[in-house]
Amino acid sequence: MKHNLTSLNISRNWIGEEGAKYISELDNLTILDIHGNDIVANGANHISKMKRITTLSVGLNNLGKEGTKYISEMKQLTNLEINNNNIQEEGAKFISGLKQLTELSIHFNNIGDVGTKHLSELKQLTRLNIGENNIGDEGVKHILEMKQLTDLDISNNNIRHKGSEYISGMNQLRILDINSCNIDPIGAQKISEMKQLTDLNIAWNQFGDEGAKFISDMKQLTTLELFNCDISDIGAKCVSEMSKLTNLDIGENNLSDEGVRAVSNMKLMILSVSSSKKGQAKKDANTIDEMNTQITHDNN
Repeated sequence: MKHNLTSLNISRNWIGEEGAKYISELDNLTILDIHGNDIVANGANHISKMKRITTLSVGLNNLGKEGTKYISEMKQLTNLEINNNNIQEEGAKFISGLKQLTELSIHFNNIGDVGTKHLSELKQLTRLNIGENNIGDEGVKHILEMKQLTDLDISNNNIRHKGSEYISGMNQLRILDINSCNIDPIGAQKISEMKQLTDLNIAWNQFGDEGAKFISDMKQLTTLELFNCDISDIGAKCVSEMSKLTNLDIGENNLSDEGVRAVSNMKLMILSVSSSKKGQAKKDANTIDEMNTQITHDNN
């Protein structure tokens, strides 16, 4: 079997570095998911010798900078997930040498603005997950140099409205996740200028009804996540005018039955109004139930 396998998912089995050594003998593999196995740097050394792999998931393996250096020797990689490995800015520099990459997920690695500068050398990337990396406005400026990006996850960073202004200039983006980034109403206004976006996750940003009004100007959106944004019925009514939306999450906000009724009248396929605080929107459950949609409605 080992000589015929081309794709293997062995994630979260804690095989360690010895297990990684055995996996490295599967020399026909082109796709490998070894996420969550604590293979550490020595295990990464073994994996780096697998020269046919083009798609690799190696997150949550305690690789550190040393292990990342080994992974960076796999010049044939086109898709890499290396989340949660504490690679820091030096590790990001190693990754920047992988010039064949088109997709990179480097979430939660504390690479900071300097690490982001290194990654900006990956001009060929189309998808980038750089969430939770202690990135500020300077880091965002470096991301602007990545002109091929169409899908960006920069969530859980300290972006604020200045960083939002930088991001709004990325006219090639179609999908943006900017949740939990301290976006205020000014930042929401900047993001609302991105008329090419189709999918936006701007949840966990307390911009309130003022910000929601700006976001509602993005009439082209089909997917929108507004979970926990301090929105009331006023903001919900603005959002309800977004006629192209098919997927909306507006849960954990200050909606009453009036606000829920406004969004329930939209032509949605998927709607979440979970944990609506103000009156729990109980009276409008029947209205939602009558919709010809798939709904998440968890008001426990």
